[in-house]
Amino acid sequence: MIIILITTIIYFPLGIALRVSQPYRVEGKMGQVKLHCSFSSKFKPLELQVSLYKGLHGQEKICSAYVSLSEPYFITDGAVHCRGNISSGSVDMIINGLKGEDTDIYRCVIEILYPPPYLRMFGNGTIVYIQETPTCPTAFTHSQSQSQSQTAERTSVIDDVGPLPLLYAILIITSFSFILQIMKNIWKWRDNGSMTPMVSQKESYRQF
Repeated sequence: MIIILITTIIYFPLGIALRVSQPYRVEGKMGQVKLHCSFSSKFKPLELQVSLYKGLHGQEKICSAYVSLSEPYFITDGAVHCRGNISSGSVDMIINGLKGEDTDIYRCVIEILYPPPYLRMFGNGTIVYIQETPTCPTAFTHSQSQSQSQTAERTSVIDDVGPLPLLYAILIITSFSFILQIMKNIWKWRDNGSMTPMVSQKESYRQF
């Protein structure tokens, strides 16, 4: 009991020595949201661990990064990833890869690693609202899909009817050739018929 009391007396002031505050509500679009976390400490931190937790009590860790003030920029990997920058007393981060179902309370966690003593504190939490990407077709997409459908129908009709003009042309040329051949035969027959009586008439004159 005495040990617990001594530990509480030692670490309670250190807990107060670090405060983390966040805005009440932010709104994200296209799966991205900007979040600002402020912190104040009695000690000037040089090395920190910055984390972001999802849920009222911080059940799910979204991202975490070790940051040195000499290189204040950080970026994390994953389907939901964070990138940001630490300045004097604030952390500005951008969270990417969120969906509408990820709307929840998000809490910043700041851990001072160096110089000692080690301090860790949760922020008060921010309601992060993620707009769901609309899946309903707009007027533009509807008209665009309709025009694409009409174009596809015209192309299909052209493909189906495409050989017919060629067939018509072949039939016309064949018919025309056939008619010319018949007419040629008729003219030839007429010429032969008209020549026969003339020869017989001349022969009759010769007989006289």
